[in-house]
Amino acid sequence: MISSTGRSKHAGFSLLELMVVIFIIGLLSGVAVLTLPDKGGDALLNETRAKLVVALRNARSEAVFSGRSIGLLWTGSSGSFHLLTAEGWSPITVGVLARSIETDSNVRSDISLSGEPLKTVDDTDGKRLMTPQILFLGDGQVTPFVWRLYTNDGESVEFSDSLRVSQ
Repeated sequence: MISSTGRSKHAGFSLLELMVVIFIIGLLSGVAVLTLPDKGGDALLNETRAKLVVALRNARSEAVFSGRSIGLLWTGSSGSFHLLTAEGWSPITVGVLARSIETDSNVRSDISLSGEPLKTVDDTDGKRLMTPQILFLGDGQVTPFVWRLYTNDGESVEFSDSLRVSQ
């Protein structure tokens, strides 16, 4: 049908038609996202390793630039960075290193320091000592370590104090 202006009354889409199309696209997108596979063990391990290496590189850089010793206190599946002061080790509360780092619940880790497995040390009161296990010194030295990440299905990756990510 043609109006008095010479245009068809049915040119274009109605608001209802546009909403139906957008709704259908949303449904199809949701279905597509739900059918994507979860991260496999290998992808999860590589992502966790990359996250840890970046955090440790940041700590090493900060130690070198500030000329002060920084340490990582690792307890099971999480860790925090500490700064060596005249009073001893104190948690870093400002900046990138103030955030704790954690591994995914599906990832376990083993850390060896100078060839010995990392152990939790208790003092006489039964409280864990707050001494970092991995140290980054102001002159660029790092405690020798090997950090192995693995999943329940047997996949594993590792990195060391060189802080290089190799496949």
